[in-house]
Amino acid sequence: MDIWNWIDYLAKGLKKVANESQQNYQQVHAYIDGHDKKTLNQMKEIVYDSVKLKSPDGTIYKITIDNSGVLIKRKVGD
Repeated sequence: MDIWNWIDYLAKGLKKVANESQQNYQQVHAYIDGHDKKTLNQMKEIVYDSVKLKSPDGTIYKITIDNSGVLIKRKVGD
């Protein structure tokens, strides 16, 4: 095998690997995108009674709402 045949063989091999990698990348991202949309749609349908949030200093607060729509926040542990 002369050098030019070897270079051609190498280039074809690299092109094949690149094409397969691109296809795998697209398939993975299509799956992730579909999965994320499904998860987001499920999250939209969930109704919570309360939500716990952590402040930057690590304090945890529980956020609820009363019957008139007023938000109530309480420090967890109080």
